Amino acid sequence: MKNDMSLPLHTAECWKRTDIVLSSSVAYENPYWDVQLDAVFTHEDGTKIHLYGFWNGGNEFRVRFAPVKAGNWVYEVTCSDSANTGLHGQKGTILAVENTGSTELDKHGFVRISDNGRYFVYDDGTPFYWLGDTNWQAPNYVSIKRCNYPGCRCGNQFLHELNDRIAKGFTVYQTYFDSAESDGGGQRRISPEPSLWLEPHNRINPDTFKHKIDIMFDHLADAGMVIALGFGVHSNTIAAMSLDALEHLSRYLTARYAAYPVVWITAQEITGDAQFAAWNRSAEITAAGDGYHHPQGAHQFPMPMENSYVAALDETAWHAFYALQAGHGPSRVPKSLYEGYWNNTRNSHPKPYVETEANYEDIACGGFNGYASSRIAAWRANLLGSYGFTYGVTGVWANCYSTAGDTGWLGNYSFEPWYMGIDKPGSREMTYLSRFFRYADFSSLVPRFNDPDWSDCTDEEKLVAASEDHRTYIAYFCNTDLTTGTLKGLCSGAVYSAKWYNPLTGKFLCITDSFDPVHGEYSVPCKPTAGDWALLVTSRTDLGEYLTETVSLPVGKFTEEGIPQKPKVTCSGSCIYTVGGKETNSVDALFDGNPETEWIPFAPIASQTISMDLGENKTLCGIRIVPGKEAVLPSYRIMGSNNKMDWDILVDRSQDGIKGSRIVEEALCGTYRYVDLLWFGTANNTDVKTIREITLLAKDDKATT
Repeated sequence: MKNDMSLPLHTAECWKRTDIVLSSSVAYENPYWDVQLDAVFTHEDGTKIHLYGFWNGGNEFRVRFAPVKAGNWVYEVTCSDSANTGLHGQKGTILAVENTGSTELDKHGFVRISDNGRYFVYDDGTPFYWLGDTNWQAPNYVSIKRCNYPGCRCGNQFLHELNDRIAKGFTVYQTYFDSAESDGGGQRRISPEPSLWLEPHNRINPDTFKHKIDIMFDHLADAGMVIALGFGVHSNTIAAMSLDALEHLSRYLTARYAAYPVVWITAQEITGDAQFAAWNRSAEITAAGDGYHHPQGAHQFPMPMENSYVAALDETAWHAFYALQAGHGPSRVPKSLYEGYWNNTRNSHPKPYVETEANYEDIACGGFNGYASSRIAAWRANLLGSYGFTYGVTGVWANCYSTAGDTGWLGNYSFEPWYMGIDKPGSREMTYLSRFFRYADFSSLVPRFNDPDWSDCTDEEKLVAASEDHRTYIAYFCNTDLTTGTLKGLCSGAVYSAKWYNPLTGKFLCITDSFDPVHGEYSVPCKPTAGDWALLVTSRTDLGEYLTETVSLPVGKFTEEGIPQKPKVTCSGSCIYTVGGKETNSVDALFDGNPETEWIPFAPIASQTISMDLGENKTLCGIRIVPGKEAVLPSYRIMGSNNKMDWDILVDRSQDGIKGSRIVEEALCGTYRYVDLLWFGTANNTDVKTIREITLLAKDDKATT
């Protein structure tokens, strides 16, 4: 196909967005509602992509397109008002060139479902590991013009959050529009953001999209993030909007964002009587206008495969994967729930599922779930067939902007604002989760549930997955004792290695470099500690390099030897904003030498991270923690690092904790610049968890050298 020189010519890189800008020859009373555009893009090899167009303010309309292959494309736009010569019958040519970007999306293309229907891949077949972060209602309530993270001057809350997650290896940004602006989250009075509507539900506000939401989504796409996007929330949106209004909005959002690297999740929690039919119609509209056929699912309420709503989803033409929700609280869903989705026989081919909402860190929803439950839920889900996980954390998921004010979910479900939640230890542990499953070739793993041919690990806290060729086994033990189990079906005569993986540090602990399984079995040794551990047993030798550690041993009793340090100390959990915007932070009390002053966290129920920067590497020898006068001391962990990326556990009292109101004294060992004290919360929000003083001791390395 040659370029028609009489047609408008655009140039675009593959997988990158370009806009076809059109000017309406008719002035409509409500352009958003009164007219519809469709466009067909045809590649020189015959490939066709159908997309909707959208109103962009004034008389301007656009069609947003991203070519999926290099070469010549021609397009033709049709308009529901065929008399509109500015819109109807408009044609042009796009010359698509190879992508020059460096992200995985740039290199491999949009995300789709694998040919075997079990996981996600990039367009060229490269496996895609889903590591998501939940930021519900971000288009409405996250700011791109202000940031109140303590000491930060970036002026952009959204980029602050995004850059943190990119650095930690997240690949999916999971959000939805509060389309009717009727949901309970987001602190509207504290952080007012422009409305989606010029006239609620009848006339969209294109400036909000142009000057805010498009900018956010451009940042996500250009950073290599897949956007898991929903258009609303369960019955709240449906109750506030008419079906006609929802249909128009669904078409508009599809038109505006189908050319982005999206995975559709329809809306949050659509599986209920009050909303199912309406959201089904919304999904049908998206499917009809998404010529890229991005994977489309539906974010569900917690429910087993046998539920009638899940059966109804299976019957729809648009539904391609399950966006599961295990729910929240201290309880965990049984293996059998995931097994039902794995063994689903209602279709001629399997559908992938991914756990998109389970046990957010430090929130209360059906009971306070605390710090560790999110990590455990993530590992369990991956061992049970979810090829990825979406993490969520207090403040961030709920868009709580500040400690001031009473709107949104602050103080009920979520006890802290976003700038406290973003640094929770769980997000770092998601990095280690992703690192492990990529290293172990997650796409080859099959969940073995309680199959006796693969292991005797039938307890709910002991899980096994393995490759079909029996060369790689993964086990995860989150039981509170040291017991493990036996792996079965290993290839006799093959040489295997076995090593533990620490979910808290992302490092391996070697068990043996070489063993020949007797009778095809391997008796797993006891866990190194009572915490949760993953096990990798494999006969593969091509997995590459990995980080190692040794189990931390007691280093002796605390002594006064060493020089007290004066580190730079930060803890966003004690940075409090009042209604007038005044900031207070009690973190200075930790090293001020005054026993009458106390560090006080904003939300005692939640975990806290007190970060200490010594300015340079120093050889540690001890730490003393003096609790507040009325404090009930929680469990804790002390970690050290030289780069704030790789951490070692120096002391771990997360299992046994500490009893009584006494001074904490711990011997430390190792050379580190950064020391983190992780001070874990409890379900009792009335407990006092304060600290009067910390003394960190280090040797005088210069004197000894």
